[in-house]
Amino acid sequence: MSWATHDVEPYVIKFHLDGLERRLGFRISFVAILLGSWMPDLFTKWLVYGVGIGGYNVRAHDPAQFHRGWPGVGFTHSLAFGVAIGVLIWFATKQKGWGIGLCIGIWAHALSDTLDTNGVMLFFPLWLGRVHFDAWKYAGETSRFFDGAAYFSSLGFVWDAFWIGMVLWNWRVLTMSYFHSDVVPEDPFWNKLTEVLPRSAHVVLYRGAFFYGVTRWVAWLLFVHVVHRGQYPFDLHWGGPYWVPAFR
Repeated sequence: MSWATHDVEPYVIKFHLDGLERRLGFRISFVAILLGSWMPDLFTKWLVYGVGIGGYNVRAHDPAQFHRGWPGVGFTHSLAFGVAIGVLIWFATKQKGWGIGLCIGIWAHALSDTLDTNGVMLFFPLWLGRVHFDAWKYAGETSRFFDGAAYFSSLGFVWDAFWIGMVLWNWRVLTMSYFHSDVVPEDPFWNKLTEVLPRSAHVVLYRGAFFYGVTRWVAWLLFVHVVHRGQYPFDLHWGGPYWVPAFR
């Protein structure tokens, strides 16, 4: 899993879709890419860590299997799921930019999650095996805090830093001019939004996911390595950190 990547990579993806959009003859929705990037975890991640409801802790019996496997909701991390959601939204809304955007976002999420030791069923339903490159250990079956400590002590936080750096390198994606010239046109979301928010506030909302991802990345690093200094040492070798058991 990736903690900040899913929040910030849609900005880079949208920025580099200009050539494809020119060939297609329409714009791909940034909002759809962002929602697609969140979608595989949006309704499932809370069952991985568990949530208290009425005095009971509701949690998947086998969190790692539930999250990425079958039986479970692992199909949400597959290329086929992206296509299915994209086609469904395309035909339901007649918005090609939304259908393709959701598919791209889901694919980006799934491909990013191949980097941990749990991996994803990328080719579901043709193959139920999980593609995994073992760059860092998956620890989602432990707890939210321990999972965060493991991720932000491994190459996982470096992966997030790469995408944050890519947005800053392509800093124009955060400007108001880019927002109005490349993000707003042909996306009905922004026109609909004017019913509840003034147009002057739209760019603030647009930038929100990036600043959320960056602040969460910084906060977790400080929490794990300053507040809990020395308890969770950095281990930046491939497959780290050494001090947490890896689900494979």
